[in-house]
Amino acid sequence: MGVAQAGLVFRSKVPLRDVGALVSKLCGGQAVAIEQQQGTFDIRNASDVRVLVFGDVYFICNHELAWDLLENPTQAATQRHRVLGGPERWLAFCHYESGDSYGYAFIERGERTRSRLQTGEPALIEHGTPKDFEARWLSAEFYREEDDCPIEERRKIYFQGNREIEVAEADLTRRLLQEALLLHFGVCPWEGEITPVSHFFRLSVRSNKPWWRLW
Repeated sequence: MGVAQAGLVFRSKVPLRDVGALVSKLCGGQAVAIEQQQGTFDIRNASDVRVLVFGDVYFICNHELAWDLLENPTQAATQRHRVLGGPERWLAFCHYESGDSYGYAFIERGERTRSRLQTGEPALIEHGTPKDFEARWLSAEFYREEDDCPIEERRKIYFQGNREIEVAEADLTRRLLQEALLLHFGVCPWEGEITPVSHFFRLSVRSNKPWWRLW
């Protein structure tokens, strides 16, 4: 089964005493702690939230927390920024292997500075100036795979150096998301061997109102 993760990631200056309370405020419902294997838990469900803690880095994983920020470049992040405690920088992200959907949105000082969502090849939704780590790939050399189809339909492969690292165009945002997480937070949940502390929540009551109108 492929990786299906999405949500918000931020660094907290102090350990969070009540993770459930934060989840409740972010999601607009009463977050009840559950066991990992209880029912059909899936962060793509509106009611299911998983929190991964890597030291002072927190991943609040739930599709609805991130998707509107990724899909709509004009969507404000003000309220989420406030609920998170006003971190200097945080990201909304998605990594859906089954649907080939990958994306990230940089929120810095409460404002979106850069976002990129790739939901196919070459379906892209972008906002802002690429970060330096992105520009390294976006301006990288590339070649097209040998195939019997017309050259413009052949897969574009970006590479670094003497092709030591190669990334297909369809996987580029996936690669950029991984680099963004490692560069700014030092960890990528689906890569590496660091085991996080995990918390699982189910929202027992969720308002019909958009969560950002609850406070």
